[in-house]
Amino acid sequence: MPRCANETETGLGLGWTPPEPFVIRFETARLVIRAYELGDAAQMFEAVSASREHLLPWMPWAREGHRDVEASVHYITTQIMAVRDAKTFSAVGIGIFDRASGRLLGGTGVHGVHRDTACAETGYWIRADATRRGYCTEATAGVLSWAFRGQSEGGLGMRRVVIYCSGENIASRRVPEKLGCAPR
Repeated sequence: MPRCANETETGLGLGWTPPEPFVIRFETARLVIRAYELGDAAQMFEAVSASREHLLPWMPWAREGHRDVEASVHYITTQIMAVRDAKTFSAVGIGIFDRASGRLLGGTGVHGVHRDTACAETGYWIRADATRRGYCTEATAGVLSWAFRGQSEGGLGMRRVVIYCSGENIASRRVPEKLGCAPR
């Protein structure tokens, strides 16, 4: 997607910075959406392993990613480190967990942050055995609310968030449709 000049040049626009402290945790009716913790690595590995064929071809990272628990530990460590330095923050993956059981249902996040326009991208995945229950739509609505909410209210203070999904993936495409987001 082409970028506006003030999205690619430094020193222009809004000069957005992440909140400090950068706490990523919020709840919806059935879900907890939060930053990954190292203790989530076994669940992450299991969820991706059990869903690998379901995630392909939509999620290229699923082909080689999370092939063992150590790879999931590495991924989670990178996500923890992504929010440590406000100067370099540009993306973070976060988990979607069942509120009642704590089970990892999938992932989402904020990616491609453009500070000068206070905009970002989001996407999502849900484990194969948890699809068709509305979790993804609920999680995405929660992420959008969190991203747009002001930083003084625990949000990111974004001005625009773009949802990325494949037009060929009918279930994924339905998420923004259900949320009333117009496709481009």
